Amino acid sequence: MSCVERFVEWGISHALPFWEERAWDKRSGGFLESLSFDGLPISGDTRRVRTQARQVFVFARAHLEGWCDGRDLALEGYALLERRAKAPDGNPGWVHRLTDSGEVADPLRDLYDHAFILLAQAWMYRLTGDGYFQAGAQDVLAFLDERFAHEAGGYRENLGGAQLPRRQNPHMHLFECLLAWHQVTGDLAYLERADRIAALLSRAFLDQSEGWLGECFDSDLTPAAGTAGQLVEPGHEFEWVWLLADYREAGGQMTDAVSDRLYDHAARFGPNHSQGFVQSSISASGERVEGGSRTWVQTEWLRATLARRRAGYPGAVEASETAAEQLMKWHLDPAIPGGWIDQVDADGLRVADRMPASTLYHLLGAVIDARRTLESTGNAL
Repeated sequence: MSCVERFVEWGISHALPFWEERAWDKRSGGFLESLSFDGLPISGDTRRVRTQARQVFVFARAHLEGWCDGRDLALEGYALLERRAKAPDGNPGWVHRLTDSGEVADPLRDLYDHAFILLAQAWMYRLTGDGYFQAGAQDVLAFLDERFAHEAGGYRENLGGAQLPRRQNPHMHLFECLLAWHQVTGDLAYLERADRIAALLSRAFLDQSEGWLGECFDSDLTPAAGTAGQLVEPGHEFEWVWLLADYREAGGQMTDAVSDRLYDHAARFGPNHSQGFVQSSISASGERVEGGSRTWVQTEWLRATLARRRAGYPGAVEASETAAEQLMKWHLDPAIPGGWIDQVDADGLRVADRMPASTLYHLLGAVIDARRTLESTGNAL
């Protein structure tokens, strides 16, 4: 069995049953923010709204794939999240954090959070066919247009908090969620919105001379001063690679050259060569900033190689096997079946003290891509 096949088997046969049983807080409702390495609930954490929305996505999408009985979890999770987090203080938008008993812990309105509300709504719409979820998404987009739109392009970071640095990451996830809405509806209006974010990538986020992806920006979307403006996260470069592949498949206009440059920069400078995994952050010139690994970084590396494998790039089959092998070696195999070790340092030593539930979204996305790649290209090396 290849490493990519083994990863798919891990996701369907171990991770989804594990989390279907453990994700929900049986005391106060809602999805748990994290579990111990023994698979036990951790109480007292505040709960990020983005985690709740990601878990709704996970169980809706996995149910639609036929991999678990996630429909009720998705329905109940979304309904409870909406009751607790949507305008509980009378102001529009969704709050940032909840207590583990469901009260508002942070009323900030955050762009990143709203992107994942849109993702949850997209797959709830596909799961149920209920126009209620599409109406909810239109409300979110109208709120972002009215309150978050920035005169220099793109969207503000939040309402009620620090506005600098501006970041590419929330825009990337908004791009992802617009593609999801186009996928589930076929409505070109969502693709046209995604076009505007793709233009931001080309105009501002991607350094055109050297091909690296910036993370932090000033108000006018020029790179932030100092080291922040030179910070690169290879996981995000890889994430854009597969997102742009999906965008082109949906009909978006973006040349392969953009994703090739992002992939080449991440593949050249991202690896921690002594351990084999892709490290968390580097400088624009390729120097190590944070040499450890997070689970999500390896899933995005895998998804980028899978996108290139589907497109027939030379060496992509071998690259996807390497990425899957590193994900399994450092993060999945050492953990309880269905769980993960979320973070190791530059020497490969465990530094995480729990399993964050939000990571399941990254893992499921990689399982879906791995499965469709195997089905479309065959699984022979």
